[in-house]
Amino acid sequence: MMDKLHGGDIYEEKILLDFSVNVNPLGIPKGVCQVLKASVEYWNRYPDPKCRELIRRLAGHHRVKEERIVCGNGAADLIYRLVFHKRPRRALLLAPTFSEYERALRAVGCRIRYWNLTEDRDYRVDARHLAGFLQEGEMLFLCNPNNPTGLAVPAEQVELLAEACKKKQGFLVLDECFCDFLDRQEEYSFIERLGAYPEAAILRAFTKSYAMAGLRLGYLICGEGRLAEQIRQTGQPWSVSVPAQEAGAAALGEREYLEQARRLVAKERERMKKELAGLGFRVFPSQANYLLFKDAKETRYGNLWENLRRQGLLIRDCSNFRGLETVLGFPGAHYYRAGIRKQDENERLIRALRQRA
Repeated sequence: MMDKLHGGDIYEEKILLDFSVNVNPLGIPKGVCQVLKASVEYWNRYPDPKCRELIRRLAGHHRVKEERIVCGNGAADLIYRLVFHKRPRRALLLAPTFSEYERALRAVGCRIRYWNLTEDRDYRVDARHLAGFLQEGEMLFLCNPNNPTGLAVPAEQVELLAEACKKKQGFLVLDECFCDFLDRQEEYSFIERLGAYPEAAILRAFTKSYAMAGLRLGYLICGEGRLAEQIRQTGQPWSVSVPAQEAGAAALGEREYLEQARRLVAKERERMKKELAGLGFRVFPSQANYLLFKDAKETRYGNLWENLRRQGLLIRDCSNFRGLETVLGFPGAHYYRAGIRKQDENERLIRALRQRA
């Protein structure tokens, strides 16, 4: 079995359809592809180490000052750079959530506490109680919407966490990499309020929204410019390639593309949820472009991940998410995550699952 730390490891497998990653089902926008082709002649140059044009466009897109934005080699790059700069002694993480927060924190010897989300509440985040649980000086990571659950916390509730971090001299890191897939994302994104909180930062990426995973492009919006400048000094000078910068600047003009993706994801997410539930899976609510579901028949029918892999279909085995673990050798339910793709592709997954039901 391949390493399941993340999805998308298709290189040693004969995978036809990859549902283990949560990228835009429309693929890279055509306009971005055209810009990439036209930019090939510039790939012999070193990239702009300050990402000037890309940051200028990001600042206009989000209506924030350029000095508060740092670009990097994907959001994961910026997670590590931020953690290595701040070197927190203590941190608070949700369980389950994206694993790179914990990996980065452990790399600097940070002591980590966990706030366990519960199945009986569909893994929803209670921001008020979470704010009360925060201790002095802790760095708090909030993936919003959360991965792998797909549920988001409204901005006014996120502000409770920002206030708690300010009061307790902590630091809040908001991962909004899936925010573009939310209906009414303006109700959830904290970007407009971020300027009032120097002890906070927001992660964004082109990876998921624009299906640019292979180009590796993310950015960090800081509550104040001084932190952004400090983060800039932590990375090597050419961390964002010429094609990544060109593609990112072009992608920001693809407004209709994102609207089309949101409509597709919303429609297919509901259809997939009904199909999976009809096959006997426990499907959890989601606002993002993926679904978390529970297989209570795992021990009776064998490993679902393996069965699908043999058919060229890859879903995300969630057994290595803290809070969704499966004890090897013991019977019990198993958790999986499937990204939402186009209708015909989703139907292939459902047909494969019907054979097992």
